[in-house]
Amino acid sequence: MLALRLYGKEDLRLEDVDVPKLEGDGAILRVRATGICATDIKAYTTGARTKVPITLGHEFAGEIVEASEKYQEYVGKRVVVNPNIFCGKCEYCLKGEHVLCPNRYAIGIDIDGSFAEYVIIPGQAFEVGGVLEIPGHLSYEEASLVEPLAACFRGQRKLMIGPGDIVAIIGAGPIGLMHLKLAKAFGAAKIIMSEIDERRLEAAVKLGADYVINSAKEDLEKRVMEITGGRGADAVIVAVGVGAAQKDALRIVSRGGRINFFAGLPAGKEEVPINTNIIHYKQITVLGTSMQTPYEFRKTLELVAAGVIDVKSLITHIFGLKEGLEAFSTVLRGEGLRVLIKP
Repeated sequence: MLALRLYGKEDLRLEDVDVPKLEGDGAILRVRATGICATDIKAYTTGARTKVPITLGHEFAGEIVEASEKYQEYVGKRVVVNPNIFCGKCEYCLKGEHVLCPNRYAIGIDIDGSFAEYVIIPGQAFEVGGVLEIPGHLSYEEASLVEPLAACFRGQRKLMIGPGDIVAIIGAGPIGLMHLKLAKAFGAAKIIMSEIDERRLEAAVKLGADYVINSAKEDLEKRVMEITGGRGADAVIVAVGVGAAQKDALRIVSRGGRINFFAGLPAGKEEVPINTNIIHYKQITVLGTSMQTPYEFRKTLELVAAGVIDVKSLITHIFGLKEGLEAFSTVLRGEGLRVLIKP
């Protein structure tokens, strides 16, 4: 079978490899659609993975073609899979915070992933509710976006975005636009999006942003204060891995507001000097989130299946696996929004 394998920094190869063999409990899934995300790009540009070579890819949907005896009922089913594999037994899993599980590992990050024709699904994924059947009317392409959308869903739940909120989102890439869609679904009264790429600002307008700000051309704080009557945003989501954006969030949030540093920062740039008095005197809540629990993964699939969140509008490019290297180049050039591979 064909697979996109990472060997090191900027060393991604399309190879013909053996079809994986099922050993122990679990299943083999035929990949029907898989997305390229920022984590894959970071792995490509840095070569950082727990092991190399490794097949990348962790946002995917497909059909189960083989399974161990325990999971035979899944054979032939169309499923979407949470790539994060949790133990289900530790203190964090037991209290519903699976993402903090110290025993967690992930498909496409720690073990071979979905940029291939077939991928192994460990039995533990089934045990913790990470393998969900796709409703018949939902396409594989749509289902493959459940994973990143579920991470955004978790972020907004933790941020407690609700009816009437003014929400500012810094970064209008695919993740920022997912946050836009979710904030609207949660009842936000106004959504402000900040971005320096005009193409992405145009996409934000098309997808329903109430205000867009090119922070390279306008004073972000001044503009947000004009929009909010000097109050600031109730909630700010930093959806871009830039330290300056985290500092901007403190300037544009309202008194008693909430901030989610949703995007992680690159290695070597993790430390950002901030005025903590702003947090203290404005009594701001600052948090960070990543990944999603099995519950959040399921609820996100339900939102997409019910048509509450339309993910089709985020898909701009679809490539075959043979064109996988070109698919990566498309993302690296900043073209389009969500780029998918269909093996």
